[in-house]
Amino acid sequence: MINNHFTATGIVFNSKKEILMIHHNKLHVWLPPGGHVDDNELPDDAVLREIFEETGIRAEIINNKRSLPLTDCKELEIPFVILLEDMEGDGTHNHIDMIYLCKAINEDYVPQEIEVNGIGWFSFEQIKELKTFDNVIKTISQAVEFIKED
Repeated sequence: MINNHFTATGIVFNSKKEILMIHHNKLHVWLPPGGHVDDNELPDDAVLREIFEETGIRAEIINNKRSLPLTDCKELEIPFVILLEDMEGDGTHNHIDMIYLCKAINEDYVPQEIEVNGIGWFSFEQIKELKTFDNVIKTISQAVEFIKED
């Protein structure tokens, strides 16, 4: 049986264009903050909640909306990318990860010690030297390019 879980991740930039990374206790790798979308929670709310819970950082999503002239529904923030991540390596447990680009409102972090045992602001060059997943490096690389164009 396949278990698909919706998750939301924030690639958070500070005023120096550094990126917020956490060292995950369970996985023993550096990752952008994020986690599971709760039942009945909107994914763009989930990413901001996860960033704050894990780091103490208040953030806002970098607007990627199409700004449609809608009157009878709400347009949600559009993720930068949505990835299907095979968590077990056999396709039985997947994360459908909605990755948002965010900017920090405050830059002083307070790690949530249950899940996080390291935290910091890093340049992309520094992130390439951290122990992380290849897809994290590739996604952050694209995010950095997108931010440069903005």
